[in-house]
Amino acid sequence: MSLAIVSINLGFNMRIGQLSILLFFAIVILSDLKNNKLNEPILFFLLFFGFLLTMISFNSSYSKIDEIKFIIKYVLIFPAAFYIGQWTIRNFPIRKFLFATEITMAIHMFMAFFLSIFPIGFLYNDRGANSGFQGTFLEAGWFSLVLGALTLTSILLRLDYKLKFTKFHYILYFVALISQFLSKNKTIWIALLAILIFLLIVKLFIDNNSKIRYSVSKLKEINPFNFIMIFLLLLTTLFTINMMLEKPIVSAEMIDEKLRAERGKAFFVAIDILKNSDWLGGYGFGYIQQYFAVFTDDIIGLNSETSMLFNSYIDVWISVGILGLIFHLILLKLAFSTSHLFTIVIPFYFFIFCNTNPTILIEDYYLFLGICYGLALKTKQKESFGR
Repeated sequence: MSLAIVSINLGFNMRIGQLSILLFFAIVILSDLKNNKLNEPILFFLLFFGFLLTMISFNSSYSKIDEIKFIIKYVLIFPAAFYIGQWTIRNFPIRKFLFATEITMAIHMFMAFFLSIFPIGFLYNDRGANSGFQGTFLEAGWFSLVLGALTLTSILLRLDYKLKFTKFHYILYFVALISQFLSKNKTIWIALLAILIFLLIVKLFIDNNSKIRYSVSKLKEINPFNFIMIFLLLLTTLFTINMMLEKPIVSAEMIDEKLRAERGKAFFVAIDILKNSDWLGGYGFGYIQQYFAVFTDDIIGLNSETSMLFNSYIDVWISVGILGLIFHLILLKLAFSTSHLFTIVIPFYFFIFCNTNPTILIEDYYLFLGICYGLALKTKQKESFGR
């Protein structure tokens, strides 16, 4: 899925990774039908909302750009990615799943280092001055998001299932940390700090019962003071490294620019768009791109090539209204469970990214939420059989 610029023109550009999702989805569906294991409720839910949001978009009379691209994603690719995610974690042993996850991590990081030295044209998305440490992904932010999700998946599931960490894992995580700094993505650090605070809050509401993993029960035993110390240590480390860099990841000037001419400015424009619709939204998929193609006041990062706003939830609200927002909140609810550290942290991790990036446009978001949902469902089914 990371091959961002390797695509086939089907009237619009479809990436090889997206085609592979659809192919694997077809194989998975045939397998489930053969074994009478089709997850009909979640498949119906995904397809129902895909077609519903499509109808809302079609019903909009506003001008739109590349509307068909969004429709194909919501009707086919996103449901496929979510279903594959839940199917994979339910059908593969956890050790094999983690092996595949960690090998994928290693490949992504190798490609990032390799392409930063040898930027091969058909693999590396050269964005000029905006290019960065991104591997085969569309941009450095996407690379950072997926690498962070893979790293957390490896760590959290090993804690959940009491699997040992070897030297290979420590080296892998260390290289992942270096890669995150090289990507210069800011949201990953915001997400990690927010996760610590979120875990501190969650632990106050978790009941000790048979439905939680050993790792979650241990979470309840951790002194809140330790969370605060880890938070301060991480913050201090980030601040120190940031000060040492020739081009800091975060600076006062950068924050001012983002508030004045980028995300801050875009937020108020988005609020004005929603106000004009009486807060209903529903302008249609592709309206944002059309709007900023003719918008006269420059906003950094938003133009005729921009498909989404920086905030995913506001964007989907504008595009397909409250129902689109409800759909994505339900996805988070389906993915979240206090049964595992993994199903606590990963949905929240993507929630943070969605509030600062156009995250819901990429397939990895649905894949990882599907994995969380599948793990929670697998746990419930085991409990039911054990009674």
